[in-house]
Amino acid sequence: MSAGPVMHIRPAMRTDLPEIMSLHAANWRRDYAGILPQYALGNQLTDHMAAIWHDGALRDRRCLVSRDGAGTLLGFAAMLDEGPDGCAFLDNLHVAPPYRVLGVGRALMSSVAVLAIPGRLTLEVLSANAQARAIYKAWGGKESPAFQDDIMGLAVPAVTVGWEDTVWLVDRLSGADV
Repeated sequence: MSAGPVMHIRPAMRTDLPEIMSLHAANWRRDYAGILPQYALGNQLTDHMAAIWHDGALRDRRCLVSRDGAGTLLGFAAMLDEGPDGCAFLDNLHVAPPYRVLGVGRALMSSVAVLAIPGRLTLEVLSANAQARAIYKAWGGKESPAFQDDIMGLAVPAVTVGWEDTVWLVDRLSGADV
């Protein structure tokens, strides 16, 4: 059995932004088809991503990229030091589909949790994104009641997922007994 790809996780650089934007948009188009209206996943999404991943985007958030030995972008995670509830907030965690079962998301989440130590970490996920919700639950995340999130001006049901103790989360993701 293969141990998965060689991964290098590092802070994102300005030169990473076009690939980050492309992966982010591609994942939304695939994962949110049937959740968001089709028209929102076209030019509107392209404009939305351009507004997020502009040249100064790395001033607004801490962003990590995971690349393999050949330099291929495997995934990225972006966090705000303080989210809506006052704790560290994971704004985005995206992994390219071929690498989703190889531990890339887990490695990125562990890196984010380390950055958030000590304290809490939260993220928001669309209620209909059952795959992501199942992963976060397996990682010990606790969900809030559903609320209406605003995605590109559209009201979409979502939940907040949180971890009260980021040290515990790092241990959980490493497989340590907690």
